[in-house]
Amino acid sequence: MSPIGIDAFILAAGRGMRARPLSLVRPKPLFPLGDVPLIRLLADQLLQAGVDRVFVNLFYRGYEIRRHLHNLDKIRFIEEDSLSGSRILARPRSGIPRPMLVVNGDVFMQIPLDEMRREYKRFACDGVLLVRPRTSASYTAVEAESGWYRRIRQSVHDGDRMYCGAGLFSQRFLSSIRHGSFFQSLEKSAFRVRLLEYRGIWLDLGTPALYHRAQFDYLEYAGLPESKACSGRSHVDDDAILKQCVIWDNVEVGARTCLVQTIVADGVRLSETCMKRRVITPDMNVPL
Repeated sequence: MSPIGIDAFILAAGRGMRARPLSLVRPKPLFPLGDVPLIRLLADQLLQAGVDRVFVNLFYRGYEIRRHLHNLDKIRFIEEDSLSGSRILARPRSGIPRPMLVVNGDVFMQIPLDEMRREYKRFACDGVLLVRPRTSASYTAVEAESGWYRRIRQSVHDGDRMYCGAGLFSQRFLSSIRHGSFFQSLEKSAFRVRLLEYRGIWLDLGTPALYHRAQFDYLEYAGLPESKACSGRSHVDDDAILKQCVIWDNVEVGARTCLVQTIVADGVRLSETCMKRRVITPDMNVPL
């Protein structure tokens, strides 16, 4: 596809504290959906949409993320010495300044880029934020006035909307960011940002429980069998019983093993055991 005059940025540097102990084994952008790392699904989607370049910031276990994306054209890595949050978006980049699509690296969605571009051009604004109905008080609400961003808040009201983790922004706004959260840079500023309702699939991989749910929602969405939640680089004995389990790489599940709604991370060996709703890594075995 020919370039569309937009760059993209996948935020992928965080430590994934809420996703522990899984994020002690892999960085969150490498959590697989259907046996494909999340960040690869996002990068492929953006490149197929025709973005000019995809920037990816790296900090925590960044070498692993680089290894999974190094063979893709148009990927540009930005190494961070310390976590800077949204401030990384203000860093100058070579080439012609373009609008930037910013995507969180722990959420899967089908980004409606064409619709976001139309909204951005129609209102000649500084940004377009994707929002959806707020599903939990743990998510910050985004308030609007006549479709324009007003502020964020924690209190819960009927009809709340929340940020989906994708926004299209002008370079003018991005270069102004001085805070770890770009919402802080929007507060009391003169930047004009529209809210755009998103109605497609939205999967948050932020905690082990959310990730487990996201895995099977993704398989249903993609029309894939439950077996795709198990890595083809692992071995499951024919005598083992698995029900709604997520199996990562280099796992051995031996005979007379029964696992239900369990996540097994890279390198684990199991045999002659029965467990339900667990998160198992080489060093930990905790409730899901």
